[in-house]
Amino acid sequence: MLGGFAVAQISSCAQQDKNSNDGFVKSPENYLKEGEKFRNSSPGVIGVSEKNPHYFSYKGKEILLITSAEHYGGVINKAFDYVKYFDRLAEYGLNYTRIYPGAHVEPPGIWLVEDILAPTDENLIVPWARSNVPGYKKGGTKFDLSKWDPEYFARLRDFISEANKRNIIVEICFYNGQEERYWVNSPLQKDNNIQGVGDCEPASFPTLDNKALVREQLRFVEKIVLETNEFDNVIYEIIDEPSLGKTLPPPGKINPWISEHFNLIINTEAKLPKKHIIAQQLEIGVDFCGDDRLALIVTQYIGVSGHQIGGPIALNNCYGFNKPIEFNESAYVPSWYDRDHEAISRLESWEFMIGGGAGFNQLNGYFIPSNPSGENKNNFKILTGFRHLRAFLESFDFVKMTRDMNTVRKISIGASANMISEKGRQYALYIHHSFPILNWGTYYEPNYGAYESELTLRLEKGDYTVTFVEPATLKTLKEIPVKSDGKDITLSCPHYTLDLAVKIIARGV
Repeated sequence: MLGGFAVAQISSCAQQDKNSNDGFVKSPENYLKEGEKFRNSSPGVIGVSEKNPHYFSYKGKEILLITSAEHYGGVINKAFDYVKYFDRLAEYGLNYTRIYPGAHVEPPGIWLVEDILAPTDENLIVPWARSNVPGYKKGGTKFDLSKWDPEYFARLRDFISEANKRNIIVEICFYNGQEERYWVNSPLQKDNNIQGVGDCEPASFPTLDNKALVREQLRFVEKIVLETNEFDNVIYEIIDEPSLGKTLPPPGKINPWISEHFNLIINTEAKLPKKHIIAQQLEIGVDFCGDDRLALIVTQYIGVSGHQIGGPIALNNCYGFNKPIEFNESAYVPSWYDRDHEAISRLESWEFMIGGGAGFNQLNGYFIPSNPSGENKNNFKILTGFRHLRAFLESFDFVKMTRDMNTVRKISIGASANMISEKGRQYALYIHHSFPILNWGTYYEPNYGAYESELTLRLEKGDYTVTFVEPATLKTLKEIPVKSDGKDITLSCPHYTLDLAVKIIARGV
């Protein structure tokens, strides 16, 4: 079991006037109410279920967050029509998106010819206003860190409002680890702002080393929190991929910087009407899972790649913290693989969610400024697969279910299995055949075949209905009655070619 990072209280920003960009003071406050295991959200705001801490609660009911979302540039790229994007997500029952709010800007062509995180200069909009001094790396004038851009915050608020109309949750990820190719474009880099703030290497970005930079980082996050506090459909995430890359700092320098941001958000919201849950990605050496301030554990990809931890490995390591666990970035389609998009997307998402995950976000490059609604036949197949996943899970009383690593006793060689259950009443199982591709962007390569697996289970005593489902279509392949005496029973699965879902429901309970 991975240990949680120790709680620390470091200076944080106090609330200032919403239109001010000046001043913060040291004012750490209590962030945990008596009897709470972690900091949850205010009533009405998306938070952690009181019935089952592995799931979210929103608007009086437990929900799953499942989506296939754009590459985090929906606000900073003015060319992107987010209303059309949200309409497409809502059409397929998808309820989650993720954004970077302006500190991270990418150069064109790294991942896709048209990447939403690499807007042209005329389409780039960030929290800071432009000055009249030429010289910004991507074109146009430099930024004035002493002034906010009202147009940006109007767009940010409208983005969240339009998402809210469609019951879509917005995860605001304040930062990404700054490799050199990103850092040169950031408004917080010295050559891009008239204050000269950010006079450091990218390795210093997620540390407390550069005091002038830290001051502006905290002001930036505080301003975003002040501007978005009124919304119920918001989650705050501190930094994505903080320790990736050869030029980035060791975790020992990253953790205190992250802790500073925890305290900033908590102390800022202490004076505001609403409290939101805070998330942080788990990486090797960057582990806040046991920290009381953290309510949502973020993971990425299917295994261990570089410092990143995801998929069943993350579930195995972190489930005991009794917090929701989210898989919020998958391999980037169609950038990282050019085939079988529907199947590869399904393998990683079904495995994670039917292993006990609370949320899944596929990184989807079909949503771009020239095609904000993702019009593409391959994309429609992907989105249909996520709609099927949500429908399958919601056919259970999933809030009563938890990760189950004991009921499956044996399965045919070559198959992977994950399960959640309410033992003696309901069981959801996912079986698949694949090869893990474990490079810097991990995914499963489908291993098609003619499978009729033998599945040995140990169910509690009782009578059950076992339904075998084809995940790609939700078609029932076979349904059989089963009587269990509490000992191992072996079931013959129907023919399938890649993956299989199994639904087991007790009869008469």
